[in-house]
Amino acid sequence: METNSDISWFSLARQPQEPFARGGKTLVGIDLDRWQRQFRPFLKHVRRREVVLVLSGGGMNLSCHIGALKVFELLELPVSHIYGTSAGAVVGGMYAAGISTTELERMMLDIQSPDELFGFAARHPRLRLVTNELRRKLLRIPPERSGIYSRTQIDRYVSGVLMKHLGRIPTLGQLETGFSSITLDVGTGDEDDRVSKRVFSSHSSPETSLSDAIGASMAIPGVFPPKRIDGRYHLDGSVVEHLAIGTAYDDWRRRRGLFRRRGLAIIAVDLAQPGRAPSRSKLAQPVDLVLYAQTFRGRTIMRHSLFRCHRPRRGCSVILVRPSAFGIDLHEIEKTPRAILTAYERTVEQLSGSGFLDGTMEDLKQARIELGIRRP
Repeated sequence: METNSDISWFSLARQPQEPFARGGKTLVGIDLDRWQRQFRPFLKHVRRREVVLVLSGGGMNLSCHIGALKVFELLELPVSHIYGTSAGAVVGGMYAAGISTTELERMMLDIQSPDELFGFAARHPRLRLVTNELRRKLLRIPPERSGIYSRTQIDRYVSGVLMKHLGRIPTLGQLETGFSSITLDVGTGDEDDRVSKRVFSSHSSPETSLSDAIGASMAIPGVFPPKRIDGRYHLDGSVVEHLAIGTAYDDWRRRRGLFRRRGLAIIAVDLAQPGRAPSRSKLAQPVDLVLYAQTFRGRTIMRHSLFRCHRPRRGCSVILVRPSAFGIDLHEIEKTPRAILTAYERTVEQLSGSGFLDGTMEDLKQARIELGIRRP
């Protein structure tokens, strides 16, 4: 990949309907028709199905979700619900609220330093770790103030984006598109309390604010403090479901009485990079290492869910999309423009032609091997 080439020509606002292609060349006539025709097999596959989007966790790679969403937007997919985990909850929640991909792109490109998201000295997590440990010992701070980074800065940022574009912080029941965020409910602090996956949804918890639902799903253990909602603490949803295929499938099965003749198309955007070992920089950064470990565990859980849920003959089809080509560490904000461009291009590539299910079938093969159903 050309990491040093000029990509200033690229903007999601111009892809491709204004329309523009690589280098600023306008797509017209045969070129534009060819761009649209390449998705016909995919669009035919989802045409008579209810379409839901599932957006995975992914840390600072969350900008890749924006590039993928632009493709779905251009294809005018009638999305009925969005499921988001961690980074996917941030982008998916804002998109469900009505913030466009162009506005989300601008939001990401305006971030000049990780300090804007995580507070002072965000690039030095080990220093913050030592400082916070001293504070815990001396001040006996509550769970809401534990973690390497405080919640204050990131919560303020999310709320600020919502206020800027919507003029308010909506509840889940007020969103333009149905939305669910995945979290781990770890109880009230009582050791005898029950721990379980919890889904904040437009259907089951319409009065929950969008900022709270997003904050709960991205409370990475040890990195951010747990999010307290209704007296209970919640951790990052990637701990239990990195890619919420199972939740989407179970919701659809509960609704089948209303949609007896409609199948389900789960378009699952996974930011994991299978088989890629952590870089030296990740091994040296506790935050990046935690995110890598969660993603690796989440990939195994995802494959098992894929094996359970991909049942085309019974009405449910999972289309797996992997738009991320490289990782973005906490200190690599400058990679964001190329990440968005690459995600857009890879999503177009993976959904075009008749091979749009290739990623799904490859992971199903790996799932069978892991479950001992089929030899490698």
